[in-house]
Amino acid sequence: MRRSLLIGALLTVVLLVPLLCGAPPARAQEPHTHQSDPTEKIGRVSFAVSCAPQVRSQFNRAVAWLHSFEYEEAEKGFEEVAATDSRCGMAYWGVAMSNYHPLWAPPSAAELKKGAKAVEKAKSVGAGTRREKDYIAAIELFYKDFDRLDHRTRTFAYSEAMEQIYQRYPADREAGVFYALTLIAKGAMASDKSYLNSRCPCPSARGLRSEG
Repeated sequence: MRRSLLIGALLTVVLLVPLLCGAPPARAQEPHTHQSDPTEKIGRVSFAVSCAPQVRSQFNRAVAWLHSFEYEEAEKGFEEVAATDSRCGMAYWGVAMSNYHPLWAPPSAAELKKGAKAVEKAKSVGAGTRREKDYIAAIELFYKDFDRLDHRTRTFAYSEAMEQIYQRYPADREAGVFYALTLIAKGAMASDKSYLNSRCPCPSARGLRSEG
């Protein structure tokens, strides 16, 4: 079951990748901008969170923007969620996710600082479930010690954490999609033409440090 779930998630991500192929690759210090039509249709997402009921549809839409690689729209959406429900720690997780672009160039210094600040805010606000805490702990690994650890090391650490989330919550489709995206990012870094990283079950990862 887990194998088929991950294969499905990989297919979902792979189908999105050609959208980026027509554009030249981004350079490390180029700003990640994309002009989008606010009326543009995006896919439906059902990402369970413990935030206030009135922000959940907005949160789902922001996650859908993430899946569409529309990071500016995603960040705005998560910021609006936080403005409505300041106790929604996952809104700040979303801001951190919006500043990490796995298939693009590494984040700029400004993006890294913004992402790290969002992670700290997410941790201070807190999360209502262990699953949410795990998501926050996972993206924290990408931003932690960014001034000391290289991009590759942090990318692989985040991928390991997402593998653990995928294994811990096999019915969480979003976990499968985000994990699959990390595998594509790792494969691109390693120029992995054999797609060995896409095999499942995957090697066991270190456990996430989460509360309760």
